[in-house]
Amino acid sequence: MAALFDPKKNQIAAFQKAIEDNSRLIGQLFDEIGKLYYRQYRDMNADVSRDINARCESISHLYVDNEILRLKILYERGFKECKNCKKENLLEHQYCSACGSKFPESNDINVVTTVDPERFGVIVPEVNKVPEENEVKQTEGATAMPEGLYDAIPQETEEPQVTGGTIPADDPMTEPTD
Repeated sequence: MAALFDPKKNQIAAFQKAIEDNSRLIGQLFDEIGKLYYRQYRDMNADVSRDINARCESISHLYVDNEILRLKILYERGFKECKNCKKENLLEHQYCSACGSKFPESNDINVVTTVDPERFGVIVPEVNKVPEENEVKQTEGATAMPEGLYDAIPQETEEPQVTGGTIPADDPMTEPTD
């Protein structure tokens, strides 16, 4: 009964549920990408690249979010992860027990749970970079899930239409009719 009132366990359970929800959404986005790709296969004039790219970007953000949640669970359990070798260490350690790398001075949750978004394919804008003429616009705020990101993704509202033509009379795949 004490587990119900343990705030750490409740927080860990909330983080785990968020990871499960994100993982489910990742699966849905992959399914949508497949449907969009198939739609383009069926109709070569259909340009779905923008829709596919939006979903891919969402997936990358969800992967970053899941990694942050995983590190927060580790933090709630009293551990932190070495950025160099990925070994779990106690929060009190100043150096990694496996590789000897020095940890940041602070054990604050914001320091311990930082993630390199580029590791997950999220593009981080360079501050003083002048964009090239044909360059794709970079994503802002890559370490946090942008508010309303999923609401902005266009949803497939209609089933793809399969169109057919007439079968020639001399088609070897058709059976003769009497």
